[in-house]
Amino acid sequence: MPVTDEGPSQDDLERFSGETAFCPRCGEEVWDQAGTCPACGELLGGETSARHPIEGGLRRRWLVLVAVIVLMAFVLAILGPW
Repeated sequence: MPVTDEGPSQDDLERFSGETAFCPRCGEEVWDQAGTCPACGELLGGETSARHPIEGGLRRRWLVLVAVIVLMAFVLAILGPW
């Protein structure tokens, strides 16, 4: 008979309130000590993310955009006007 992960009990939620994280695969909020994600079944093994994956992706995109703009400004300053 397969064992299903029903997630934390109500007692666990009360004892560990506020200690949740996000599944790195689907972004579902999970208990930070969960073995698997209840939404997608990903084996977590304690590898959860404190940030929602979408927030991290947007942050990286902004950093890349800023880096490209700074690099372009630097190149234009060196080359001068055409």
